[in-house]
Amino acid sequence: MIRIKNELEFQTWFKKNYKKLGFSKIIKANSKCFPDFIMLKDGKEIKIELEIKTSNFISHKHPIEKVDKVICINKDVDLGIPTMELNNFTIIGFNENSNYSIKSRILKLFGKEKIMTTTEIAKKMDAHWNSMEKHLLELALDGKIQRMKKQGVNLWLTK
Repeated sequence: MIRIKNELEFQTWFKKNYKKLGFSKIIKANSKCFPDFIMLKDGKEIKIELEIKTSNFISHKHPIEKVDKVICINKDVDLGIPTMELNNFTIIGFNENSNYSIKSRILKLFGKEKIMTTTEIAKKMDAHWNSMEKHLLELALDGKIQRMKKQGVNLWLTK
């Protein structure tokens, strides 16, 4: 079993093992934007999105028409596009209240800054903007931070 904590570790594994999945070359790797990879297979370019769960594809609001295949660890919903589920992985989760959870790490960023945008937080966390937006909204619902919309930008404030 291969043990990973998050999508970033999944991408790192993929970069080292893509040939085992039938791809011949990485044309482009996009760790911070969509799609995650453009690969070469049988002489054709294939746009690949990696997800821990297929439902993350939906929650990240990815445009389904701009990807050729999703590679996931857990196919929990059918996306209606080619999907490859890898069965030899174990997800190592952290307790949401631990010092190592994503929410705790985001809150620590606010120790230095009082106001940040989703883009700034995503950059500091080395994560997708959509993933950070989801966690920030959850923190706002939990009453840990405040959301303020200004000229099309979400600003996040500590309480």
